[in-house]
Amino acid sequence: MALEPLSLSAVEILARNSGRAAREIYRLTGGNPFLVTEILAVEGDATPESVRDATLSRAARLPTEAQSLLETASVFPRRAKLDVLEKLCPGALAGLDACVERGMLQSDHEAVRFRHELARRAIEDCLPPGKRRSLHQHIVELLEADPSARASEIAHHSELAGNIPAVVKYAQRAGEEAAREGAPREAASHFAAVLRHRRYLGPEQTLAILELHAEQSYLMGAAELAVELMTEAAELRRASGDAIGLGRDLTRLTRYSWICGSRANAERFVTEAIAVLETLGPSPELASAYSHQSQLDMLAADEDSAILWGERALKLAEPLGAQEIIVHALGNVGTARIQRDDLESSPELEKSLELARKTGMHDHFERASCNLTCAAYWRRDHDGALEHIDRGVAYASKRDLVHWEAYLLGWRALANLDRGDYPTAEMGAQSVCGWRGVPDLYRTPALYALARVRVRRGDPDADIPLEEARRLTEHLHELQRDAYTATIDAERVWLARGWNAETQDRKLRGRDALVIDRLLKVHERAIERKLRWAIEDTALWLFLLDERFHADDLSEPFSHHVAGRWREAAAGWAELGYPYEQAIALSTGDEDAQREAVALFDRLGAAPAAARLRRKMRSSGVKSIPRGPNSGTRANPLGLTRRQVQVLELVADGLSNPEIADRLCISAKTAEHHVSALITRLEVTSRKEAAAAARQLGLIDAS
Repeated sequence: MALEPLSLSAVEILARNSGRAAREIYRLTGGNPFLVTEILAVEGDATPESVRDATLSRAARLPTEAQSLLETASVFPRRAKLDVLEKLCPGALAGLDACVERGMLQSDHEAVRFRHELARRAIEDCLPPGKRRSLHQHIVELLEADPSARASEIAHHSELAGNIPAVVKYAQRAGEEAAREGAPREAASHFAAVLRHRRYLGPEQTLAILELHAEQSYLMGAAELAVELMTEAAELRRASGDAIGLGRDLTRLTRYSWICGSRANAERFVTEAIAVLETLGPSPELASAYSHQSQLDMLAADEDSAILWGERALKLAEPLGAQEIIVHALGNVGTARIQRDDLESSPELEKSLELARKTGMHDHFERASCNLTCAAYWRRDHDGALEHIDRGVAYASKRDLVHWEAYLLGWRALANLDRGDYPTAEMGAQSVCGWRGVPDLYRTPALYALARVRVRRGDPDADIPLEEARRLTEHLHELQRDAYTATIDAERVWLARGWNAETQDRKLRGRDALVIDRLLKVHERAIERKLRWAIEDTALWLFLLDERFHADDLSEPFSHHVAGRWREAAAGWAELGYPYEQAIALSTGDEDAQREAVALFDRLGAAPAAARLRRKMRSSGVKSIPRGPNSGTRANPLGLTRRQVQVLELVADGLSNPEIADRLCISAKTAEHHVSALITRLEVTSRKEAAAAARQLGLIDAS
């Protein structure tokens, strides 16, 4: 019986309970039902013995020249050109028809490839080591004579041939090509291959590869590795007396250290870089150091200093035609002016974005996109922010810039949260929190969104993303980040306190005092830095907590809200598209307004705020208050909570408890408790049975 290849979706279903990556299985097998079944039956990445035996059995029945062709073709991981195969094994092409007819190879008249990667591996694994090494060396010689050969291809065969000088030469060239094409992950892999053989490198080449590897590691999101590599390079520069090179490496370490969450190290590096380079006179390296100081000040909301250092950088860089430094400095100056002068945009930032786009400076394009996103978001302009987010995400996803993509998706989650779409916000934020290869700092917007969704829904695990965000940013001491943790803490206090603060016991008042003290300090810093959005956000929560604050010239609807003009405030929040804040304003109004607020809270799924308001209404003598939905449960036969259904879906996808914890941003212990409870509730004995029972009951998608 001839079986058609399985589709990717079919392989995903078969692989669901194995914890294996379906796309990789599909790539290895081409959907061949036998191969899929066999690879799922074994652990690890080794070729199953049944597949190897079946492949070798089929190959043994081929003519001698066909067997020779298979063996030679097996050392090519993708496709093997026919002319190269003929040179490697003269006469072997006479066996091509037999290989194709027996389903071992596919031919496009210029090259051949194995129908299944597993089959190729099975043949290759059986080659004697000496023969395999000799074939790879012969391929290196042939490819070196071919002007169209790719450096990465030559590097691959050089490594397997044990030809270290060729590895060093071609892996470096392949890394440089990948870097120019905007493929940092591939570039970093090639530079790592060179450094594995550093004993064959001279001092200057070692330095160059360390710096290149560090830069590409940073671009692909591996900031800690970038710090390690660039620190070694800087020390080598220092030891050699190369002041220009040292200053350049210290400047790069400024950015990498900040990404790792250490502002103190970033400031130390940039201060030393400026001190070293200023002794040498004007240079592009000094302009870059000035621009990185500008960036640190902009991130700290010290706009005047950011503009000063950025303009110094531009003054040096523009006569030298240092385009990348110009783009970087323009972005810093433009963003600082937007924050200082409360602008919608700035010509400097727009110019930075356009220059980065034209010149293919992918990292700078994404940085400008993020700065424009934040500027729009902090003006409460969701449509403008989402426009910048969509463009930046599309750009990043095409270029493997996963850290920028994750950062922007976190801001999208925050925008969806503000608009009242909690399920979409939660789903987007949880997705980002579960990504691999993303520096932790780039997850912070997603963590803020996830923490606030959980606070507003009354989930017991809201502290996990909140404390993670606090941990990641506590050493940056940046107002834009401290404002989020302070206001989320304040909202938790407001919800827990209830409508009458006098009813709180002494212990809770002491805890609340710490939160309020932090909020007041952030509010005072925001006033000092004249950062409008942070002033307004902190002022609102200080007002809701009945605390005194100093804030003049608040924009609407904040000014109405803190003045007690609830009708105007509610109308303003509705116009901006903030239903939660609209409901808070309505909750301070008359009975009709309060009923409208309860309905809004219920629609949003903001159970704690709704319960708080209902208590207030009952205390005021309001009759016939709507009971509202059964909070936290989903319509299903077992009455599972929303979180339990999420865990059940991930169990069905084959995730382990630690993987579930990572995906949902909960503790591993919490994930374990959920899984155990679900197995008990479903009256089954294993995770596999739990998944099957859930599908049968319609709790999760049966597909």
